[in-house]
Formats: sequence, structure tokens, C-alpha cells
Amino acid sequence: MYAELRHLDGACAGQTRIVRKEFATIGRHPSADVQFDPERDLEVSGRHAALFLEGGAWVLRDLGSSNGTWLNGVRIKGDRQLAPNDVIRFGAQGPRLVFAAHADAPTIPDTRKEPAGGPEGKARVIIPEGSTTQRIRVAADRHAAPWRRATFVLAVLAVLGVLGVAWVTGRRSRALEAERAALLARSDSLIERLASATSSVTALQDALRQAEQETQRLRAAIARKSSSPARLDSLARALAQSTRRHETVLRAASLDAAAIARGNRDAVGMVLSEFPDGHRVAGTGFAVRVRGDTAWIVTSRHLVTAPNGARPARLGVIFNGSNQNFRALLLAVADSADLALLTVRVRGGVPVVHGLAAASQVGDPVAVLGFPYGFDFPGGSDWRRTGVSVSSFAGSVRAIRDDAIEVDAYGAGGSSGSPLFNSAGEVIGVVYGGDPRTGGRVVYAVPVQAVERLFKKVTGDQ
Repeated sequence: MYAELRHLDGACAGQTRIVRKEFATIGRHPSADVQFDPERDLEVSGRHAALFLEGGAWVLRDLGSSNGTWLNGVRIKGDRQLAPNDVIRFGAQGPRLVFAAHADAPTIPDTRKEPAGGPEGKARVIIPEGSTTQRIRVAADRHAAPWRRATFVLAVLAVLGVLGVAWVTGRRSRALEAERAALLARSDSLIERLASATSSVTALQDALRQAEQETQRLRAAIARKSSSPARLDSLARALAQSTRRHETVLRAASLDAAAIARGNRDAVGMVLSEFPDGHRVAGTGFAVRVRGDTAWIVTSRHLVTAPNGARPARLGVIFNGSNQNFRALLLAVADSADLALLTVRVRGGVPVVHGLAAASQVGDPVAVLGFPYGFDFPGGSDWRRTGVSVSSFAGSVRAIRDDAIEVDAYGAGGSSGSPLFNSAGEVIGVVYGGDPRTGGRVVYAVPVQAVERLFKKVTGDQ
């Protein structure tokens, strides 16, 4: 028996998910069995609900989501058994799924003869003696000499040919072994670098381990003596591609993300928006300036404005390590970038990020500090007692455009509003989304120049 879930709307509209497991999770988290878009389906929690078999029937359960789970227009409490064509909504205004269940190989001439009465009466060859015999032998040798010389030359040529083939074969074999040795040395060097690289970012540690295992498999294939020259050429190309790909992992690991976090994490906070229709959104913001008790917070526009342009009924910021939700005010949103500027008043002020830096290049290592998936982090439900805790991620710049920085990141999906730092701990961009096809691996950030333009527009200075 299996279940079929079809997306009626939202970022995944039209897609169908098949559930064959006896217990499946639904949400925006990459590990969810039925996954929503982590950047656009913001009404859905990271682990929102569960679908499981009980007594031969499919049952729906809410997993303590922020915006609630609705079945056929009614918010559920506890477990609810599903029937065909039931409509499940995630949040009061969130995306919907429709449910369905299914049951389940050269001869010397004869010139002299004995008389007819000779032995047995048969003719036989008589070999002349004396000078005549010698002359015949000399003539025969003279006629045979060219053939002997030709045979000798052919034999010499054959020997030279065999030796030439052996020399060429040996030369090719030596060249093949030299190429194999060079490829093995390159793969050993890459393996050593990957094995010695460390990171405080869990997702990056996994990426380093996977890169090392992949290179080990490639090295084993290179080391096989049976590999043909064509096969070795193919392996050489594969090693070059693998090296280029793993260099981005190594550059990310070279960044001291922990040090950047220590210097900036207290300036980063969780931004909470509650809209007039009741749905809530959580993301990240960071303080860029403070004067007295007033701090200016940068975040993503889509976290503090609804798709229809509505602004939050309530807006707050909880700074890292704190359990206090400070009321915030939305000052302005950018016209052409996913940016917004808030203010918040905190007695004694708040720390600000180390600084802003416009310069960045493709391949530069970067770090991200934020709250991916809002409260859906370990211990997130107990934030009122323990406070919120910022997460750090690492990556490298993949591409730079006028309106966006593309980052090859590790575990930073769902980090809208998070600051993007260079190796000096300065902000170079603000994360606003990612490529859903990469499972959160590739994220995009608004360049810091757009932040400076928005700040100047609002405050009149840089």
C-alpha cells in the first residue's frame, strides 16, 4: 500500500509525491520525505507534519508546526485518519496537498645415361668431375648469391622490425607508467589535503569526507595496471574535474568560520513577522549601525512583506543568545533588491557587524551566520528558556553579477536575511534565496552595495 500526495499550489504546484514508507515527514527541511521549497513555501515549517500507516489506514499528525496543519479547512489537533481526496493545508494560507491511497528482468638436367643394360635398366644422373664440375658449382653459387643476400637483408629487416616494435612498445609503456605515476602523485596530494582539512561546519565536514572518498576511488582506478591509454586519459580528465570541484570545498574549509562567528554573532538576530491574516514568518537579520539605544537591522524584504505587499501586524527581533523578543519597526524596503531596513530599540544598544566590504572575487571563501528554518533547529522550541542560537556555514563565491552573488554553500539553505562574510569578517552580501534544484547547496546574496544604497536613502548618509 502506498500514498499519493499532489501539490495543488505553492512553489511545487503540479508535482506529485509517492510515499511508500510507513512513517514519512513533511516540511521544508532537506531531510523531509515530502519536501516543500525552503525559500518560497515559508508558511511550512522545517518539519511540519507526518503521514503514517496505522491499522491499514493512513493517518496525518501535526509535528508542532508554527502555522498549524489543516484538513479539509479545519485545523487538526492530534491524529486524523485520511480519506481519498482529502485536502491538507500547511498554515492557514499556506500550500495544499491532495491525498490518495493505492493498494499494491633448381634441378640439374640429365645429360649422360648408362647403357640400356645398366642396373635395373633405368637412367640416372651423372655428376661431372674435375674442372667442369667446379665451373657448374661456381655458376650455381653466382646465380644463388642475390637470393642469399636478399634473404639475409629480409632477415635483418625482420629483426630490426621486431626490435623497433619492441622499442616503440617499451617507450609507450614507459610513457604510460610515467603518466600513471604523475596522476597517482596528484591524487595522493589531493587526498592528503582533503584529509588534513578541518571545519567547524558539520555540512562542510561531510563534504570534505565525501570528496576524500571520491578521490580514493578515482586513485584506485588509476592504479590498475590493466588500464589502457584511452582509459588513463579518461581518468586524467576525471581527476582534473574532481580537483577543480574539490578546490571549492578546500577553500571553504580554509576559512575560520568559528572566528568570524565569534566576532559577529551577537549582531545577528532572528526576525519574526506576523501578518494580519495570522501567518508567521521567521528569518534572519543583522545590525549594521547603532546610535544610543537605536539599532538599524538589515534583512530580506520577503521576510517582512507579504506577496500582496501587506506589512506585518507585529514585527520583532530576538538577538543571538537572548530570549527577549524586541519590538521592531519597518523603515523601508528596496525597490529592486530583496532588502529591508528595520529599527529596534535596546537599552544600551546592541553589537554591530565588523563592517561592510564591497570587494569579492570568484573562488573567495565566505561564511554565513543565520537561523535557517526559523525555530526549526535543535532546541528551538525551548527558546524562551535557553534563548536562540545562531548557526554558521561556510562556502565559496561561485559567480558574481551586478545584482547577485552566487555562493557554493554547505548547509545554508533557508538562511534568508543572513549576512555573507568574507575572510576578514566583513559583510559582502545578504542571503535572499537559493537554487531549489541543489537542495540548498547553491544560495544567492544581494551585494552589499545595495545595502549601502538603501541605508543612504533612509538615513541620508553612508
